[in-house]
Amino acid sequence: MRRVGIIIPSSNVVIEDRLQGMPAAVRGDMRFHIARLPVVAVDLGRDSTDQFADAALDQAVQQVCEAEVEQIVFAGTAGAWLGIDHDRAWVTRTEMATGLSATTTTLQVIDALRRVRPARLGLVTPFTADVHDRIEETFAGAGVPVADRHALGLTLSRDMADVSPERIADRFSDCIDDGCDVVLTFCTNFRGSEARLLWLGDGMQATLLDSVDLTFQGLELGKPTA
Repeated sequence: MRRVGIIIPSSNVVIEDRLQGMPAAVRGDMRFHIARLPVVAVDLGRDSTDQFADAALDQAVQQVCEAEVEQIVFAGTAGAWLGIDHDRAWVTRTEMATGLSATTTTLQVIDALRRVRPARLGLVTPFTADVHDRIEETFAGAGVPVADRHALGLTLSRDMADVSPERIADRFSDCIDDGCDVVLTFCTNFRGSEARLLWLGDGMQATLLDSVDLTFQGLELGKPTA
């Protein structure tokens, strides 16, 4: 049995919904232990960015370590608007302090995009335009520029989980109509994976990626290079 510690924003319900619905055949020998990081709103103001300060993340790491986990994942996308060095520094600090492997959703997603090498990437997020802009800057700096964008303009994290899969799937359509060969939904409190399922069997030629899917896939693929 392999125990994995997952740190999620306190307002995130999608990750736990996903874990509860995960078939035993997919979960395999992994068992998941959750720590919550207090997060209410996502914007570029000081109150919001301070939610992801070192002290808060380190406390969450300590909590999951008390369950004697073997790997730690920050299942949040903050590194994409705070800057990828934020996540790299957290990984280094966590691995040095615990002796365990650590990663984040943002690092997993960038690693996956580099492998896929989209010719034209569409990005769908629930965030405000300025947060979305920062994410695009981070992706471009990592070598995966965004060609088509859809930001839904939400600030409260809990509201992001209530966006219907059908509404998200409509944004897939917009990206594909604009010629995107890869479309990414990016937020771990966003039902992009459910929206993706609406497209299965539809004869679609584009690749649809979701940050929650990629977070869990990364547990099997190992540490990303981003």
